[in-house]
Amino acid sequence: MKRLLSLAFIWATTVTGFAQEKPLSEIDRELLLEKLEKIQENCDHTVNGRCSVALAAFRSARDNEAAAHALYLNCIEKLRFEDEAKKASAFRDWKKTHKERTDTPGFRLALRHQLNWLVLSLEAAESQETSKLAGKGIAVLEAILRDADKLKGQKRLLESPVMSSIFAKAYEVNTISADSWPTSPLAIESLYNDVILPPLRTPTTTAALRQSWLKRIEHEGLLLEKWTEEGDADKNRKPAFDKWLLQGRKDLMWSMEVDLFTSGDQKGSALRMLEHLKVNLAHKSAPNWIEQFTALVKGQSAEENPETTE
Repeated sequence: MKRLLSLAFIWATTVTGFAQEKPLSEIDRELLLEKLEKIQENCDHTVNGRCSVALAAFRSARDNEAAAHALYLNCIEKLRFEDEAKKASAFRDWKKTHKERTDTPGFRLALRHQLNWLVLSLEAAESQETSKLAGKGIAVLEAILRDADKLKGQKRLLESPVMSSIFAKAYEVNTISADSWPTSPLAIESLYNDVILPPLRTPTTTAALRQSWLKRIEHEGLLLEKWTEEGDADKNRKPAFDKWLLQGRKDLMWSMEVDLFTSGDQKGSALRMLEHLKVNLAHKSAPNWIEQFTALVKGQSAEENPETTE
C-alpha cells in the first residue's frame, strides 16, 4: 500500500511539473539556434582539420609503392590492433601472414591508385564542383588502365569505394562525401554520366560531347578486355569482351547519338542513327532504337521516348 502511495505521489509531482513548464520565448529560440550554429561550426572545423591532415598523408604516400604500403600497414595497426587493444605480437604475426599471402607488387601499386582516387574524392568534397576535377579523374583512370597487366588480381580493391578503405577509416574521413563524385576509380559509368558529360550538353559543345562519349566507350572496352577473368585455359579468348563488342558497345553508340541529338546536333546524329539502325537491325535493342528514333524525329519529349539499355 505504501509503495502504491509513493508511486502515486511521484506521478502527481511529475504531472504538476509538466503543467508548470513554459513554452519557448523568442529570446529562448534565438539562443538555442545560436548554440546549434556554434555546434555546427565546431563540427565543420573538426572535419576540415581531419581532412587537411588526411590529404597531406595521402598525397605523400601515393608517390611510391613503398610509402603507400607503409601507410597501409600503419592504418591496419591502428584500426585492427591498437584501437582494439590487441598485443603488439598479434600485429607482428599479422604482418608476417600478410607478407606471405597478399604483399605483392600489384597490391602495392593498387594502393597507390586507391590513394590517388581518395585524394581526388576529398578534393571534390571540399570544392563540391566535381566537373573541375574531370581531367584529373580521367588521368587516374587511364593510369590504372595502362597498369592493368601489373594490377592483375587487384580489380576488386580498385572497384571498392575509397571512403570505405582502410586509409579513410584510419584518418576518420570515411563519412565525408562529394555529390556526384564516383566512389571508386573504376566507376567509369558514374565518372562520365555524373561528372564529364553533363557540362558538355549544350549546342556549342556537341563536338566535345561526342569525343567524351567515344572516350567513355573506349575506356569501358579496355576495362573489359584487360581485366575480364574468363576462367578459360585459352587466355586469348575473352567471351565477355566479345559479347560487349556485339551488344554493349552498340548500345552505348546509340545512347551517344541520342545524347547528341537532344543536346543540339539533331541533323548529324539523326543521320548517324539511321546508319546505325541499317547496320544493326538484328541487334536485340533495335526495336527500342526504332521507337526512340521515331519519337525524337517527331519532336516528342524525352519522357515519351523509350529508354535504351546500356
